[in-house]
Amino acid sequence: MLGITFAVISSILWGFNGILLRKGLEGVDTISGTFTVVSTTTLIASLVALKDLSSTFIDYNKVLMLALAGIISYFIGRLFTYSSVSTIGSSRAFSGTSTRILFSAIFGVFLLHEMLNLPILFGTAMMIVGLYIFSTEGFAIKGIYASVAGGFAYGLASLLIKVGMLNSVFVSVFVASISGLTFLGMFAKTQNRLKFVKNKYLVLSGTSLAFGNISYYLALSMAPIVIVVPLSNLYPLVTTLLSYLLIQKLESVGIKTFLGSLLAVIGSILIAVGRV
Repeated sequence: MLGITFAVISSILWGFNGILLRKGLEGVDTISGTFTVVSTTTLIASLVALKDLSSTFIDYNKVLMLALAGIISYFIGRLFTYSSVSTIGSSRAFSGTSTRILFSAIFGVFLLHEMLNLPILFGTAMMIVGLYIFSTEGFAIKGIYASVAGGFAYGLASLLIKVGMLNSVFVSVFVASISGLTFLGMFAKTQNRLKFVKNKYLVLSGTSLAFGNISYYLALSMAPIVIVVPLSNLYPLVTTLLSYLLIQKLESVGIKTFLGSLLAVIGSILIAVGRV
């Protein structure tokens, strides 16, 4: 029961992360905003990981995999996602990033020789239809492409994390986040945008993201993956509902938005179940 609770909490926190991002990125440079969020997340990850550092066996090959995962996820993936949030809104952007499960399944089929089955095929079709519905809303199509690119990055990163996971989940998360922050910081420096933005919404966004990740990994340690992954992947619906209730002035949310988000979420759940 506790595992299910943590899975739902992770979905709610990730959902709140979406609307906090939308508020925080208003009038803020995307690169500087991303650096602020990832810095906050990394700080929290480091504090949580402290208790496990001395007892964690360091396998440098695994650390390399985690570092690469962090660069792909926290640097590349976040930049694509947050750029998308600024362009098409958090509800559509977060629904697009739920394709992470689709890309993770594709990588699993081609690289890990996992089986392709009907739930995965039906789930893929539903996600495609959901994203197509977003494309008919009149928003810039490049925003949808950016969110899907973010999903691709997260899907690839999840594969690397699976290979590189250390005996401490929290130390693994810290290694990934600090490597991503390092490369993000270097990139921001080259663009003259290395700046921690004093914005409460961005700091809260980084906080909700960090604790959402922690809740997710705690859920995985307490409950079967077939339960945890579908429940945790409800976050696009949470973001869409909260956007409708709390930030209508910033983000237009209509029937098509809800339908597209619902189809994307159901599709991702089918894919997750099909992989078990």
